[in-house]
Amino acid sequence: MALRRKKAEERRPQLMDGQDDTSFRRSRTMQGSTSANVKTTKQKRPELSSDRLKKQNQAKTRRLLSTGIITIIAVLLGGWYMASQYTMNIGEITYTPATTSQPDSNLYKQAIAKYLGSQPAERFRFAINQVRLTQFVADSLPEVQNVQVNGGSSNNTDFKLNLRKPVASWSTGASQSYVDEQGVSFSNNYFEKPQVVITDNTGAKANEKDSKAVVSERFLRFLGRLVALTNSSGLGTVTEASLPKNTAREIDIKIKGKSYYIKTHIDRDPAATVEDIKRVVGHLEQKNITPSYIDVRVGGRAFYK
Repeated sequence: MALRRKKAEERRPQLMDGQDDTSFRRSRTMQGSTSANVKTTKQKRPELSSDRLKKQNQAKTRRLLSTGIITIIAVLLGGWYMASQYTMNIGEITYTPATTSQPDSNLYKQAIAKYLGSQPAERFRFAINQVRLTQFVADSLPEVQNVQVNGGSSNNTDFKLNLRKPVASWSTGASQSYVDEQGVSFSNNYFEKPQVVITDNTGAKANEKDSKAVVSERFLRFLGRLVALTNSSGLGTVTEASLPKNTAREIDIKIKGKSYYIKTHIDRDPAATVEDIKRVVGHLEQKNITPSYIDVRVGGRAFYK
């Protein structure tokens, strides 16, 4: 029994002269410390560390502090940026091209504010969808061709509006309407009145509540494109446009410097119509013929009298 008890006891290596419990010996793990408090090789966290371990711990602490500081700064800067981009008020409204009369800015501010009210996420300046904003504003104010964010300060966002410039106008009752080169009709004009004034000779009476009862949207699209293409074709500037009697699809135009009318039809393509006009006018000038009118209402055929 005594023999077994002796074998069960932990074997301890004997110390030689000049050695203590912290001296390095074979089959021992170095703790990196000379402290007498490190009493066993199985101790997981000695109270004292080596210089190398201290430096590693310090570097780790510095990395944690640096990461924390950078994170805090990034959060603060992000919060400041988000707050500076938030649109509380509509700032300055600028217009292009330069207008001859001052537009009513409150009218457009209200329309933009109504859109932002329906799209809360787009109150942040960087998140504004300018295409959707343009469509929304143009639905109620068709003279607006494009809306762009134009910077801003603090919580005010500035906008730039591209307004439509009319190429023709017409009057029905007490209302005045205009059409631009793309064939879009509108009522608010801030530029000089166009030279082309639509004359209605059909004899039909329009309802004052609907100024487009006689002049249809299809008519306006055709007329706007026809005038714009003719003016840029080298033929001259369109000065008159009229709706003849007993017809609703024919438009007669007159070009500056030419004494005759040109009969056109809204079912035709405006570009093809202008090409036919150029060919007929060139032929008549070459033959030195001055007709009373030119008829290009039918594609591929032209008549004159």
